[in-house]
Amino acid sequence: MKKLLLAALVFVPFVALVVGVNFYADPANVLRPGYEAQVAQILADGKNASNIRNMDDRALIQEYMERSDGAIDTLILGSSHSMQITSGITGDEATFCAGVTGADLRDCISIWRLALDDGQTPSRVVLAIDPWMLAEGCLEKRAMTGGYRDFCADHGTRALATAGNWEARIEKMSQAVSLAYFQSSVEYLKKGLQNTRDPVPTEEYYTETDMRRADGSYGYNAALRDVTEENMYDRVKDYILFKPELMADFDGISQLLVEQLGTFLDEMQQNGTTVSIFLPPFNNAYYDHIKTQTDNYVQILSVEPLVRQMAEERGIRVIGSYDPWSCGLTQLDFYDGLHCSSEAVERFWPEDFLA
Repeated sequence: MKKLLLAALVFVPFVALVVGVNFYADPANVLRPGYEAQVAQILADGKNASNIRNMDDRALIQEYMERSDGAIDTLILGSSHSMQITSGITGDEATFCAGVTGADLRDCISIWRLALDDGQTPSRVVLAIDPWMLAEGCLEKRAMTGGYRDFCADHGTRALATAGNWEARIEKMSQAVSLAYFQSSVEYLKKGLQNTRDPVPTEEYYTETDMRRADGSYGYNAALRDVTEENMYDRVKDYILFKPELMADFDGISQLLVEQLGTFLDEMQQNGTTVSIFLPPFNNAYYDHIKTQTDNYVQILSVEPLVRQMAEERGIRVIGSYDPWSCGLTQLDFYDGLHCSSEAVERFWPEDFLA
């Protein structure tokens, strides 16, 4: 037993070294606390934040709501597909895009409730609805569920998977003892990248790096924005050959999520908020591919008419379409198979949005 204990103690300094280096370098921004708070403060100060890397969008939104003292008249909710909706597009300077990567319906409800708890009563909400928001097989493990849990309790509906995003947190913290992450950390420190890792406030609308603007919208890095017909084909080809996770896990439209979406729309309208629904277009080639499929992709395309019917019943305007052709878009209006540019969104955004 004594020998075993001594042998174990030999590894303690090595483990401490790995953990210490990984926490200090943290090239993917998954261990060091305070990164999202830095970005949130830049946005709250009315600046754009560039030099963004691997940020936790959900933590950012929470930090921003705590720091910002400005009123939000137009609140944008949804996934990364909502992040191209800028204040310039809405025409309302008091627009804030609270989109988070991979958002599901639970995220949107939780962020809406977070805004209310923060004393914000948006005049308008734009809810970007992706098809997978209505599929239980696509529930996002990182989702914010606190406000959603309260929402379900208030309306007497069954809450789905509200244990919190502990899986994502455990996955992040496991990097502290990861040897692969240690190797990345050492390379990161060798190159001196730790000296340029902090977010940078800027007045620029686009920079070489990824950025989150003061209105919450997202500016992609120069390499992703540089789209040609040739590299766009390669980007879309990957979507066709290897289904994105949220598409592959689509297991049909959930009646429970449809009911919760309807209740959510009703709650926002009863709050006095004017609601609009945004249907983010697919890339042309990817959309045409989906139409030829006979598996769950068929059900994905049935989401749009369902959402439009729900909107019509409530007098809610629908902006956009999963069909890029009906929006007047071409492949070069996209960054990849699912994300179109803000310039593309602006072309089909209604001029009388604020009317």
